[in-house]
Amino acid sequence: MRQKGGVGAQLAEGTTQMRLLIILGVAALLYFLIWFIDPAHVGYRPLFWLLTISLGFKVLRTLHEWVHYAGVSLPVPPDTLPASTAPQLRVDMLTTACPGEPRDMVARTLRAMQRVRYPHTSYLCDEGNDPWLRALCEELGVVHVTRTEKIDAKAGNINNALRQATGDICVVLDPDHVPTPDFLDEVLPYFADPTVGFVQVVQAYGNQHESLVARGAAEQTYHFYGPLMMGMHRYGTAMAIGANCTFRRAALDSIGGHAAGLTEDMHTAMRLHAAGWRSVYVPKVVSRGLVPSSLGAFYAQQLKWARGSFELLFRVYPKLFSRFSFAQKLHYLTLPLYFLSGIISLIDIAVPLLCLFTARFPWYVSLPQLALHAAPLLLLSVLIRLYAQRWLREPHESGMHLVGGILRVGTWWVYSLGFIYALLKVRVPYIPTPKEGTLKNELKLALPNLLVAALSVVAVKYARIIAVDKYTNVLAGLVLLNAAILTVAAFMGQHRMLHNLVTDMAQRPYRQLVLALERLQAWFGHRLPLLLRRQMLPLAAVMVLVIIGGPALYRFALDQKTGAPRWIAAGPASVVTGRVVASTGTEGLNRPVSENFVQQPSTNQIVALDYACTPAELPWVLAEFAERPEVPMITLQVSGYETPATWQRVAEAVQSLGQPVLLKPLLPYTTPSTYRDNWRTMVKSFRKAEASNVSWVWSAPHPDSLLAYMPGAAYLNWVAIDCLRPDDAASIKTVYEPYRQQIGACLELHPKPVLLLAAQQPRGSRAEQANALASLYPEVRAVVFTPYLHPESIAWRQLALPAASN
Repeated sequence: MRQKGGVGAQLAEGTTQMRLLIILGVAALLYFLIWFIDPAHVGYRPLFWLLTISLGFKVLRTLHEWVHYAGVSLPVPPDTLPASTAPQLRVDMLTTACPGEPRDMVARTLRAMQRVRYPHTSYLCDEGNDPWLRALCEELGVVHVTRTEKIDAKAGNINNALRQATGDICVVLDPDHVPTPDFLDEVLPYFADPTVGFVQVVQAYGNQHESLVARGAAEQTYHFYGPLMMGMHRYGTAMAIGANCTFRRAALDSIGGHAAGLTEDMHTAMRLHAAGWRSVYVPKVVSRGLVPSSLGAFYAQQLKWARGSFELLFRVYPKLFSRFSFAQKLHYLTLPLYFLSGIISLIDIAVPLLCLFTARFPWYVSLPQLALHAAPLLLLSVLIRLYAQRWLREPHESGMHLVGGILRVGTWWVYSLGFIYALLKVRVPYIPTPKEGTLKNELKLALPNLLVAALSVVAVKYARIIAVDKYTNVLAGLVLLNAAILTVAAFMGQHRMLHNLVTDMAQRPYRQLVLALERLQAWFGHRLPLLLRRQMLPLAAVMVLVIIGGPALYRFALDQKTGAPRWIAAGPASVVTGRVVASTGTEGLNRPVSENFVQQPSTNQIVALDYACTPAELPWVLAEFAERPEVPMITLQVSGYETPATWQRVAEAVQSLGQPVLLKPLLPYTTPSTYRDNWRTMVKSFRKAEASNVSWVWSAPHPDSLLAYMPGAAYLNWVAIDCLRPDDAASIKTVYEPYRQQIGACLELHPKPVLLLAAQQPRGSRAEQANALASLYPEVRAVVFTPYLHPESIAWRQLALPAASN
């Protein structure tokens, strides 16, 4: 549509910048997803798939928002006849009243309707046939309509009045929404286009400061009535909202009047769009209403909307599907899925709890890698959403909207009930959302969130009993954060308690603290978003540099730290192979191991001796590997009584080799604490001597004692598992699986690559055999082969190996 004057130019500039930001956001999203789907990251599969469902929902919701942000537009009325000759439209304005609703609220709306300047007829659709309201209507000149056959709730009430209304246009107002005098002047010009079926305006509120619930409920609507609905206008999917919607009477009549249901406004819009009528969204505040201010009112409203939206998705959408445009098909498929956020929040709460209770984890990733891949996406998502706030309707709407987010998370059980009710066809009565009343504590409605918060604390305590490592601590922190959010959501409904708390805090000595917190909230909630919005493109450019240069910087940092190629320190991108060569014994350590070792070219990345040397013998062993193309893996037999001076000499000897070394110490298995202390002392000594070319290979003990002896992720680079069982017909799978289960129970070991010691078989090359193992076990990043032993003794039988090759 055409844009007028400076507003159109500003909108065009804003949408251009927004589209650039969204392109960067999509790049960050792809960057994250490609990394996320790496099979090597898959942990305990049931939890992984729950995590994937949650992530998939968030990705779709983010893309849904971005598509609308990219399509933001303003409507322009079609050219009309001069005012003196333009036809006068007959207009009916309708509002409703139900028993129990405050009479003063209805009276305010009726008086405001009568102050609307454009000539019209006002109707009150009174379900209760209230004598007081009937007398008020007679006094104000409002047509009072009631009915005896009460069917189809609000839709039936309006349709009953429309039987006697004769206007070309009808406006539907909720009884708490007070229109401004220019309401009709802002919407009627769009009906000069005969294809326009309805025009929707902003739904704004005037009581969002009444309670935290009211504030959170209002915050949840700001983006919807700003950039999202402005995008829907471009795509022909603007919604009819139950309040402040203006319909062409012919359009309503063509679908049999207002459609019935718990979400009668969405149902009506679906039928009008399916019938070919166009919709217009006018982003102007020409009415102001009330938002639910108590948990009971808010939960009742959200349950009704969730149940009604899923009902439309399951049972109405398929019937109208073929009559929708492509954009409308996507719109009415995705819009009800907003209420799936309840199920998704439940997953987000449950997955970390299950991890702590079961010691099983969905995802094997290191924290630095997670931060590197997720941070650009998260930051760009925040920047895009903040930039979209330039299209919010009123100045006070900008900010982080934390209260609205907390309230939405705390509504998880209500949304989940709505989904279940829709599946099982459980009836939810149509009850008008309470908007006014005395605020009191609502403890019963807070119980689901308080119970889950208590369970979270129990899970953290249990997890710290069975395992304490940095990954368990990260999960514990996430669970406690969820618990804090749910607790805050629960206490948002304890209105008297909060009122008393605020009153007490306003007194000395707390007043200065309260003022400081208010200033912090003002800066964080409003000034910071504004500052970020002004510097949006430079910040986005920094994100692009992180996306492009982050992995390279990460690899460079690792290389500098270890003095070795990255795969040696942190595992290769694809599996590498190694070989074990025979030694000549201790007497021959001062000469080459064998002529073949010296002369035979090798395509393997790792080479190892079949001999465990002592620290004193290490210098002679190192000499055998000088200038070899492979990376040596040296097994070091440690007595446990080495002095710092001994380790100093050994570290200097390893450093003098001038090439990367995989060092595999064998320490005596005394007590677990002594073993761990000795291992850490050894590693610290090497670091103190700046022997940065060493990567540590920890030989895992028996699976039952693996977790007890694990020295800590900071003190090892690889986990070595010995699968050499020449006297046993057990398969590698049988040998390795118990180790794998124990590694899976320790989040600290998840990012660590596994090195298997296995016997080479006559069928297939080393590379083919290693790839066969890695296809079964993605965490296996290296396989070091011993010479072939016997075709039946080492059970490679369960691996499908290719035919022998050179």
